[in-house]
Amino acid sequence: YDDVSSDDGVRFNIVISFDLKSDKFGEMSLPERLAHTPDLNVTKVNESLGLLEYHEEGGMKVCGVWSRIDGANNMFTKIYTIKVEGISFDRVLGFRNTGEVVMKQQDADNYDDSSIGVYEPLSRHIYDVGIHGKLGSLSAKSYVETLLLLDDADSIIH
Repeated sequence: YDDVSSDDGVRFNIVISFDLKSDKFGEMSLPERLAHTPDLNVTKVNESLGLLEYHEEGGMKVCGVWSRIDGANNMFTKIYTIKVEGISFDRVLGFRNTGEVVMKQQDADNYDDSSIGVYEPLSRHIYDVGIHGKLGSLSAKSYVETLLLLDDADSIIH
């Protein structure tokens, strides 16, 4: 993912792909709305490539969750919007296997305090998981187990 400038100075987002079989780069099409979104992040959603589109609606931060649907000419489709009344959230940290969204939320009374919450898209309910910290101190990383082993001699995956 990158944002680039055209010859006329207009900035837009692009997603570049690399096909391991053909060793070729390609460009994935983005809906017009995402092509010019200033706050866009790449993620994995339901085992597919996803995009998170952050913007404001009525003074509230919301996040559109988009996913690339296989077989649809690599097009991205909006699957839902994260919008919770009374909760100030900062960023989506990741997605659980169940589809729930792990997110960093900020304390409405004290902007320096933050916590990790889980958002359930179907019920639109968010609950606190009991992990609290100061602003900038919370993050999450993915962990993936693999049985692939490196060949010690040439460090090539077989």
